[in-house]
Amino acid sequence: MTPTPCLAKTTTFFQLLEQTPALDSRDNRGKVHSIALVLSGLVLALCCGGDGKLSSLHRHMVNQFVPLCQLTHQVNKRPISRAQLPLLLAKVNGELFARLLFDWFGVSLEPGQKHWFALDGKDLRGSVEPGHTRGEACVSVLAHESEQIVGQAYYNGSKQSEKPTVSQLLNDTGLYNQQLTLDALHLNPLIVNAINEAGGVYIIGLKANQEQLYRYAVCATLVGSASYQRADEPVRAHGRVEQRSYACFVVSQPALALRWQSSGLLTLIRVLPNRQGLQGGKPSEETSYFVSNSPAGSQSQADELFDALRQHWRIEAMHHVRDVTLSEDALRTGKQSVTRIMSSLRTLIINLLRRTGCKNMIAQLESFADKFPTLLYFMTQQGVL
Repeated sequence: MTPTPCLAKTTTFFQLLEQTPALDSRDNRGKVHSIALVLSGLVLALCCGGDGKLSSLHRHMVNQFVPLCQLTHQVNKRPISRAQLPLLLAKVNGELFARLLFDWFGVSLEPGQKHWFALDGKDLRGSVEPGHTRGEACVSVLAHESEQIVGQAYYNGSKQSEKPTVSQLLNDTGLYNQQLTLDALHLNPLIVNAINEAGGVYIIGLKANQEQLYRYAVCATLVGSASYQRADEPVRAHGRVEQRSYACFVVSQPALALRWQSSGLLTLIRVLPNRQGLQGGKPSEETSYFVSNSPAGSQSQADELFDALRQHWRIEAMHHVRDVTLSEDALRTGKQSVTRIMSSLRTLIINLLRRTGCKNMIAQLESFADKFPTLLYFMTQQGVL
């Protein structure tokens, strides 16, 4: 699997935005500011460690407006005002921008190739209105190997559910036939049947709300013999030592309820993490269960499933980058379209840095903040500007 540039390989992403009129839903009369220029300015501001507030990002855009215009050959332009910025962002066609983004950072899959992808949702907390507990939410598809985001979709958590969003996202990205890790929310016949029928592989968490299946998992692992097992080396991090133990079991098809008969469910996986604080104290253990339609007929097949479960955490690490490094939840806005386009801009930055093999994003962004010409050079080399 290799990340590839978009279809318009002879142009830059900036020029692609300029050459896509449908991206701008403003009336043609009185257009003053270029959407491509504004979005590029925001990307640069986010790369320089903006604190997530639109006012701070706007100040950076104004301060660095001249070098951006020089690099993109924009003449007789003036920076957008703070008041106009959210109004313009609300006029950006967010779905089209996301499509352009993922065409640009597309993933090339050879016929017959299968790779592991993780799916998970994240609340955009800055969009939660007073008196509400949910606001806008984003579902991402992350490639385990490259850690690049290869698909994204949004929904309103107070009105909509993540489940149909995931189904539509898998359909839109054509990933139903790939190898997928998902959390327990998506353990339902519609999702697993669709993946299994498309020739895909799934590993999905199992929680107690699936009462009958969960009870079967607990009993099977208590009285049955594991087909294959593995204990990872202890890892010391975050003030504790953690060691994970894995075991997989063959699922008895007659024991499954009728609703799971078309799911292809073959394997039950038990994960037991043992966590011990460096300061001592009682170790903590919390058993987790997962189900898969992939057979575990050998130790190597079992190890692949165990590794995929371990790699699923990468999508949580990506959410942490969005919140802590790129200050996503600090951005407060009451406009759905603004929340979503700003989230997509952060996705652009993450994919850019992952594509270049960046391991320490904080250090890289701090370097960009200290040396703005370095950031401009980086964006030019990556074909963004």
